[in-house]
Amino acid sequence: MKNCFVCGKKKEDYEVWWNKLAIAITYDSEFQNNDIVCSMSDKSVMCHKCIKTIEKIVEEKL
Repeated sequence: MKNCFVCGKKKEDYEVWWNKLAIAITYDSEFQNNDIVCSMSDKSVMCHKCIKTIEKIVEEKL
């Protein structure tokens, strides 16, 4: 099992997790250009809570 790239939370089977491909398909370029997202590798995953935190950061910058 992988851990969250941002907070280190351990992945559980039932949770929604995001990888770089899912982020690219789901979010616009403003979100994808976030420093944290840009620093993800192709094998990194991110938990839903961290995705929501980044969403708020991106929205505040707009």
